[in-house]
Amino acid sequence: MANLSEAHRDHFSAGVANRRSARLTIRASVVLLGMLFASLSAFGQPFERGPISTGTAFLGLPMQDPNGFTRAVERGNIHAIDRWIKRELMAHKQGERLDNGSAMITVHSLTYTSIVDWLRKQPAVIDAAWDGCVGKIDIWPGHSTIGLRVMLNGVEHERCYRLQEGIPGTINLFGWRPKVRKSRQHLKYLGPAECPGFVAEQRAYCTGRFR
Repeated sequence: MANLSEAHRDHFSAGVANRRSARLTIRASVVLLGMLFASLSAFGQPFERGPISTGTAFLGLPMQDPNGFTRAVERGNIHAIDRWIKRELMAHKQGERLDNGSAMITVHSLTYTSIVDWLRKQPAVIDAAWDGCVGKIDIWPGHSTIGLRVMLNGVEHERCYRLQEGIPGTINLFGWRPKVRKSRQHLKYLGPAECPGFVAEQRAYCTGRFR
């Protein structure tokens, strides 16, 4: 390089810069195409509208740590129950793959129905429900909420657990290693909240009193 003339050095530097620019353009194009094709899997997915048909008898998903709920109730701590609910939901975050007759689809209704059905059978639980009977806007990712009424140390608590059904992909074009994260149909836990009257309201929707 030391023996090259100034014109040759400028020409060489320009060539290196052009090659770097071309590589970055190719990388960006590949990432954008990956993002496009990843997002296509999000279309055509079902939205959770009530309990799925499970035949003449309901066989729910097993709880990962049933004794954990009992321990949380014995502690009398609503936040311990919140954590237990989150763990159970995340244990089934991938949902269930079902054949709707034309394609394999991912649904989370079985997860919700299983947890609600199991909770209703526990001694300290007054009632439980999820918003499967409420009409929802067909926008991906969808959202659902599970409600729980439980008695702890003589005090009734009503909690709601909010969930997002699907995680959009992400894209990062900066740096030397652009990355793309595909869209996923997994559940995303959005957190707990107090929600007085939610469970009774869902019961009313499902029995047709609010229709």
